[in-house]
Formats: sequence, C-alpha cells, structure tokens
Amino acid sequence: MTTIIRRMVLSRVIPFDIVGKRQLSALVSASLEFPKLPEVFPQANKCSESHVTSLSNGLTVVTENSAASSTVSLTFPNAGSSSESVGEHGAALVNKCLAFKSGSSLSSALILRNLEDDGAIPFATAGRTSAAVGFTSSPDKVSRLIPLLATKCTFEKWDVRDALAAANREVEEALTNAEIVLTEQLFGAAYGPQSSMGRAFYSLGGKMEQIQSFREKAYSLKGSILAATGIQEHDEFCKIVEEGFAEASQGVPEEEEAIPSYMGGGEARTHVSSMNAAHVALAFKAPERAALSSILQECLLLQGASTSFSCDGLIGVYGSEVDAMCEALLKKPSEDIITRARMAIKAKTLIALENSSSYDLAKTLTFQVYDGITHSTYDEVSDNDIVAAYDAMLKSGITMAAVGNLNSVPYQGTVATRFI
Repeated sequence: MTTIIRRMVLSRVIPFDIVGKRQLSALVSASLEFPKLPEVFPQANKCSESHVTSLSNGLTVVTENSAASSTVSLTFPNAGSSSESVGEHGAALVNKCLAFKSGSSLSSALILRNLEDDGAIPFATAGRTSAAVGFTSSPDKVSRLIPLLATKCTFEKWDVRDALAAANREVEEALTNAEIVLTEQLFGAAYGPQSSMGRAFYSLGGKMEQIQSFREKAYSLKGSILAATGIQEHDEFCKIVEEGFAEASQGVPEEEEAIPSYMGGGEARTHVSSMNAAHVALAFKAPERAALSSILQECLLLQGASTSFSCDGLIGVYGSEVDAMCEALLKKPSEDIITRARMAIKAKTLIALENSSSYDLAKTLTFQVYDGITHSTYDEVSDNDIVAAYDAMLKSGITMAAVGNLNSVPYQGTVATRFI
C-alpha cells in the first residue's frame, strides 16, 4: 500500500510536448481577440450520464461524466454518531476531524501538500448516520489523488490532540447555533436522549482506545459509496479505485443493531429570553420509502409550510408560527398538490444533476445510490400511497422541539390535541 501511494502521490510527469508550446497568440486567446467568432470545433451539449459498479471489496462506485471539475466523495454509512457504542460518545466527531491526518507512512503535511500542489480542496463531513471524506480537483488529477482516501490512520499523538481540539471547537460553536441545538433536541425527543439516534452528535469526550475502535469498525469499504463527478471512463476509473484501495480495510461482519423505534409524543424546550423569536420544529415518523418521504415533504411545502424536512426517519416542518405550521400539517394532500409535488421533486432532482456544483452533484449521486432512487422511482409512487403515508404520519404521534423566546409557544400537549 505504501509503495502504491508513494508511486502515485509523489510522482510528477510533465509531458514534453506541452512545454514551451504556443497557443495562437502569446498574449491572449482567439476568443478574447475575436469574441463573436463561432467555435471552430463546436461540441454539442450532453446530458449527465451516471454509471454504478459494485467492486469485490464491497465498495460501490458511482460516476457521472458532465461536470467540468471532479469531486470524489467516499461515504461511510455506518460512521455517524448513531453507530457509537457505549463509551464511544464523541468518537464520530473526532474521527471526522482526523481526516487526511498521518497514515500509510505519509505525514499530515505531505498529504495536505500533495492535495494543495494539485489544486485540490479536501473536505470531511459527518452526522448522525454517516460520514464522508473527499476532495474536489480537476479531472486529470483524480487518479493520482485517489490513494490518499485509502490511507490508514496511524493516530499520531499530535494528530489526535489537534483533532480533539478541533472537535471541541465545533461543539462550542454548535451550542451557539439555534438550528443545531433545535435539531439535536428534536432527535432526542423523537427517539429518546439515551438511544443511538437520540444522542447528540456534538458531544465532548472520546479516549484514544474508543476513537481507534470506532474507526476500525466504521471506516471500512464494505457498504461504502464512492461518488465521483467529471469521470469520462467509468470502467477505467473503477480499476484505478480497486488498485488504490487494494489494502484498505474491508470491514469485519458484525451483527446489525436494531434501529431505535420512533417514540412520538416527546418534547424538548430551551428558553432563551434574549432571543427575539422562537425556532420550532414539529415532526412525525417518516415513511420508510425514500421516494415516498420526499414527495410527502414537498406536499407539506406546497401546503403552506415555510420549511419542511425529511431525514433520518423524521418528517416535519420548521418555523416560528405554530398555528401556521399546524395548518400546513393538517391539510390532507389533494390530487392537485400530489401531482405538483411529484413534478417539483423530479424537477429539483434534474436540476441537481445538471446545474449543481461538482460537490453537490456528488452528494446527490451518493443519496440516489444509498436510497435506491432513480428519476422514474417517483412515478412509481401512487396518489393512494401518498394519502396512506400522510394518514400513517399523523397517527405516529407528534414530536416537538423549540429554542428561543418561548413565552408564546404552546406546549406539545396542547399542540397534539389539534391532531386527534
């Protein structure tokens, strides 16, 4: 692994034929000198095409070929805080901060230097259910940088120290963000604060042993998704990935933990008298089918909700006016609303695939593979399915979270009576 990484990361070859080569004008391009001239060799616009392949190591690779820049995102679906065992609280956040640190005989400085020299922008994200690492660069640099995603963290003392400090700063910043506090409280009220889904993602703590054990079980290739944009040759790219990830951890089969059930009827309130308004979230249990949940979320938005959401098993609305939020939730989707919602979600999906940034496009591809959604999947959801899902949503029981000045915000018990 070390040999492969060093060969691909440290090698630099500049083709001789491009050195000192002049392109038309030594000062400006032809398009700048003569802006209204037609293209000599015009290229027809093409739609984005995606390809999916499952490798023998358990990794799923999805690529598309229209983006001008390439974003490579490696998502670990079991590396979120919900996968933390007892004693590992905070390990998911710390491991996110350990991205691109020393590993596979490469120092943190060397890893970051190679990314910087190739103009790549690294990123690392994590949440309640998953984590991702990756980079954005020009397409011709991808094959050389791919092995950096397969480095095996060596947990150097200084790297762990810096990661812990970075995690602590994120926790402190999260506590001052009303939306993050509201989200943490909503999941705690919906699933129970001591359950895997209800525990806070932004948690302090994490010892070396727990941080290492969490990474060993969560950051493995089995079940992971590698999304890449701007890739012209899918099969060739898969071969590069297979070679670059040859010695990466493939994971050890573990017994699947039962997903905590939605409790319903919970409430969490944080009164801050200095705030001018209240941030309120009302949530129910979301449908299990991702496409069905997305359409239902769009229905809530079309029925008057200022902001709707659907993620990690919850569906609901955000806002400040509880009465308006309840009115949006109490309207049963009509045939017209369902048709408009289906068309809107399909349009948003197409726009995301064609006009989004390279980074957002990689995220969209990942979600589509993870949820098993294609553009035609939304047409397979019938109007009766939507109505049945809406009725089941209301019967699951309402969960409420509120942050801010709550002097005029009713309690969950009062709000719940409107849905009986």
